[in-house]
Amino acid sequence: MGSFNIIIIFIFLNISLVYIIGFKVYLYILAILVSCVLAYTVYTKRKKCKVPFRAGRGVLITGCDTGLGHDAALQFVNTGFIVFAGCLTPEGANDLWQKGGGGRLHVILLDVTSETSVQDAVEVVESKIADSELWAVINIAGVAFTGDIEIALIETMQRIAEVNLFGMIRVTKAFLPFIRKSKGRVINVTSAKGRIALPSDAPSTITQWAVEAFSDILRREMCRFGIKVVIIEPGHFAGITGMGTIDNGTDAEANLYEAWFKAPKHIKTCYDRKYIDSLIHNFYRVKNSSNLSREPVLDALQDAMENVSPKLRYLVHGNYCVSDEYCVLAVLNNVLPDSWMDFFVQRAFPIPDATEQNIF
Repeated sequence: MGSFNIIIIFIFLNISLVYIIGFKVYLYILAILVSCVLAYTVYTKRKKCKVPFRAGRGVLITGCDTGLGHDAALQFVNTGFIVFAGCLTPEGANDLWQKGGGGRLHVILLDVTSETSVQDAVEVVESKIADSELWAVINIAGVAFTGDIEIALIETMQRIAEVNLFGMIRVTKAFLPFIRKSKGRVINVTSAKGRIALPSDAPSTITQWAVEAFSDILRREMCRFGIKVVIIEPGHFAGITGMGTIDNGTDAEANLYEAWFKAPKHIKTCYDRKYIDSLIHNFYRVKNSSNLSREPVLDALQDAMENVSPKLRYLVHGNYCVSDEYCVLAVLNNVLPDSWMDFFVQRAFPIPDATEQNIF
């Protein structure tokens, strides 16, 4: 069959389809098919292309005391990068140094909430590496809080925002001149929660949404300089990220009880001690059911660092099961009406029953 006949048949089939399902529905289907083809083409092309390796390239990573930042620092040293690992505490810095300090790993004390500390880090990087060779900044440092909006103390919400949001902005602004010269990347680790609004998790989730907006704006501003801005969105990895702690090792449980004890009487009437205990129970249940390996997130970080055309967002599934409820809801939130999302969120993450028996 000649190519002309194939074209005629193709046109006839399309006209018939328009007649059967209507023009608008036809356009929707056509748009979906074209999008799928383009996405597949871009994906296959993207996977094949890596940035040529150049010895001496550096990366600054925040939040390296424990968890994901700690492992990322060691991984990038092993793959040939000069790593500047920012640790909040001397204990965290010493632990990381003993595992790989010297050579390509430079462990520095870095408090992302302190302008002085960030500028000190800039001076360390300047003294150790050429200013055109800092390839990436990876913002991982973060803290979390479990609790309702009415329960959370304003000062706690401000403290979380100072680390998760303003700390990230402070570090990024300080090192952008280096990244501009290398035409490198800014990689911000947020969470799948940055795309869904979950009850009883407001203080940290609000900052994740703000970080998503910051990253999108920065990406659109920096594209003219050849800088790529990438977002890593881990799903169900709560048990291994170190996000259950806040300020000097005080854990989420202690902070929630502190907030409840300081709450006025009318708040305690609405949210009694049994309700707080239920939140704590849910917190540990989520941590204990999360993925026990950081490898999927580390793989996403590696691809974001080395791929010529990295994804704008890496939504990283973390459940043992086929689906990760956080990631699934994050995707659905882009396409479903708000009322539908309310329905699904309420069933996937029900608010604890305050009438449950005290579990502590």
